[in-house]
Amino acid sequence: MVFEILGDLQKNENKTIILVEQNAKKGLEFADIGYVLVSGQTAIAGKGDELLNNPDVGRLFLGG
Repeated sequence: MVFEILGDLQKNENKTIILVEQNAKKGLEFADIGYVLVSGQTAIAGKGDELLNNPDVGRLFLGG
C-alpha cells in the first residue's frame, strides 16, 4: 500500500521520492536509482533494476 501511494505521487504529481527501505528487494524494484550502504558509506550505486541483478549486492547483505 505504501509503495502504491508513493508510485502515485511520483507518477501523477511528478514528485521526487527519497526512500530508505529495509526490504532491499522491494526498495530496488521501486527505485530509479539505488545506493547500497555499508557502515554509512556507499558501496554500490546504480539503477534499481541493475542492482537487483548484481550478485555483489547479495553478498553485501549476507556479510560477504
